[in-house]
Amino acid sequence: MATASATVAKRVAVVGGGMGGLAAAIRLGAMGFGVDLFEKNATLGGRMNRLEEAGFTFDTGPSLLLMTDTYRELFRFAGRDLDDYVRLIPLNAEYRVNFGDGDSLTIHRFLPELIKELERIEPGVTPRFYRFLEDASYKYRLGRSEFVERDFDTAGEFFGLRNLRLLLKTRAVGDYYRSVSRFFKTDKLRQAFSLQTMYLGLSPFKAPAVYSLLPYTELAEDGLWFPEGGMYSLIEAMERLARELGVRVHTESPVEEVLVSGGTARGVRVNGESIGADAVLANADLPYVYRSLLPKEAGADFGGRRKREDLEYTASAFMLYLGIEGKLDHLRHHNFFLSSAYRENFEAIFRDKELPADPSFYAVVPSRTEPSMAPEGADALFVLVPVPHLGPNVDWRRDGPAFKEKVYGLLERRAGVEGIRERILYEKVKTPLDWLSDYNLEEGAAFGIGHGILQVGYFRPPMASKSVGRMYFVGASTRPGTGVPLVTIGARLAAERIGREVGAG
Repeated sequence: MATASATVAKRVAVVGGGMGGLAAAIRLGAMGFGVDLFEKNATLGGRMNRLEEAGFTFDTGPSLLLMTDTYRELFRFAGRDLDDYVRLIPLNAEYRVNFGDGDSLTIHRFLPELIKELERIEPGVTPRFYRFLEDASYKYRLGRSEFVERDFDTAGEFFGLRNLRLLLKTRAVGDYYRSVSRFFKTDKLRQAFSLQTMYLGLSPFKAPAVYSLLPYTELAEDGLWFPEGGMYSLIEAMERLARELGVRVHTESPVEEVLVSGGTARGVRVNGESIGADAVLANADLPYVYRSLLPKEAGADFGGRRKREDLEYTASAFMLYLGIEGKLDHLRHHNFFLSSAYRENFEAIFRDKELPADPSFYAVVPSRTEPSMAPEGADALFVLVPVPHLGPNVDWRRDGPAFKEKVYGLLERRAGVEGIRERILYEKVKTPLDWLSDYNLEEGAAFGIGHGILQVGYFRPPMASKSVGRMYFVGASTRPGTGVPLVTIGARLAAERIGREVGAG
């Protein structure tokens, strides 16, 4: 851990207190920088937030905790132990996948139990499943060390001979679904081990094959976890650590402008007040920062010198936060309900930009693991339906009520929540319009910029502006990409870069 003289500490203004901004603020504080973090909302966490109403507690965004080594390393960097701040609960029966024909598959943490489930669906699959794990492990190791945990400053770094050989050897840029299909013969197992791209708002038919690292982390590397008290407990732990390190946290403080002079970021304007800084790190969505916070003449680099209007975005999410009378004991903590028209569901979202006729959806019952998240005799139910980002084909003010009724019907028929409408004690709906208004997410895309082959690595928007000196980015829409663990890794890369280029003092 780096240290610096307390007398001449340089200051960094962090715009946005989501996971990326908070993780970077912790690192910068531990490195000796003076840090001011400005968050426009009343609480930190960004999309990873908490909703408390009528005795129910909901995590508003991310609900799957993977790759816990990234969070443990963050706390170790600051000289702390994560376990002293939050308790992580391992999930043994990690989730259930429900197929369109009514069959289901329970994904277990323990391989003997999982193998029994896989063999029931596809007899003789065991050797091929182990080859799948071997291939996914290889992609995970090389993907993290050579691509995810590196910031490619030049095209030459990304397209070097060694990298090209690794890309070819691992087939990392191939079609994810086709890659998975090499190991499984049945559509059911192909779907069960490709649905994980939904975590990133991607289609398995368009995502690079390197994302097979996601099921590998669930099955063999670290498994799924849940923080005691809900996912937001991790944000509370990080906020506590940040304050201990001297980070000055300003909530309800929207940044109106990044101050640029002589081609260099010099600070921010908040509530009409100019606040100087030696560097600015934006955790607000990167396209929004260039469009609304930086001067028009600043220009922008969206990876490979692309323009903002050429970017492709992830899916968005239609959300229901429901307090349900009675217990939902037939459901697991995590439940995936896949459309009987699996490919057509993704094509409607990503190709046609329309609401799917037969949606896949994800249902979470956090009170199965953490009973305090619901009153006695009731359960908290969080439902996420992948939908297109904002566009001309869906008018949420017009189409939203009918789509909500469709989702209620699916919860009754597919998820077995009988008489759901009469059992609702609390309801909150969130559409892509809310992702736009609450977090300034371009196109209301809940997961930020997409991860097509021309938007990863060097082609993804860089974390250091090419046009504005000492202007940096962290979050889902910059490198290395979306997803809570990747954003946490990105915070380390951004903080290290600021340390090299600005110096703590």
